[in-house]
Amino acid sequence: MSAHELVDVVNEQDQVIDTVERQKMRKCHLPHRASYIAVTDRSGRFLIEIRTLNKDYAPGLFDACVGGVMQHAEVPKEAAKREMLEEIGINAEKNNTEFYELGSFRINYQSGSGFLFAYLFLAKSDAITVRQKDEVSGIMLLSENELRSLYPSCTYDSVLAFDEIIKRAKKRNLLCF
Repeated sequence: MSAHELVDVVNEQDQVIDTVERQKMRKCHLPHRASYIAVTDRSGRFLIEIRTLNKDYAPGLFDACVGGVMQHAEVPKEAAKREMLEEIGINAEKNNTEFYELGSFRINYQSGSGFLFAYLFLAKSDAITVRQKDEVSGIMLLSENELRSLYPSCTYDSVLAFDEIIKRAKKRNLLCF
């Protein structure tokens, strides 16, 4: 997503109240929507991304989830599928991929100066990944415990989203390996 792409600003009830360029959303810490997808293979390893150093948020850190800021008027499920295809080259409609919607979740910014609404998804796939070199420096497949050991080096929001996705997926018996 470029700095000039449009992003919806939302209120406390997740209703769109404005549309601004991404760079303004970042600069002013405006509340917005984002998709988060925990991607797992069928043996129970989770995909973790290493963010490139040119990212506008948390460059060089790990992401416990695939995903990103939703574009103006984008439907959450379509945003998540777009992010998976763009960032790791997995088409949620193909590659024998199982894709589950797990609802939304409010994440307060670590700074305390705002929030976002996270739309949560789980994807199960053994497809070969192809990273987007502009956004993803590397990809690793880790057990849940290995991933959790990297939490101090992960983006704050991806950790919160990952934990909530795992909680909701286990409640629905989606993580039986």
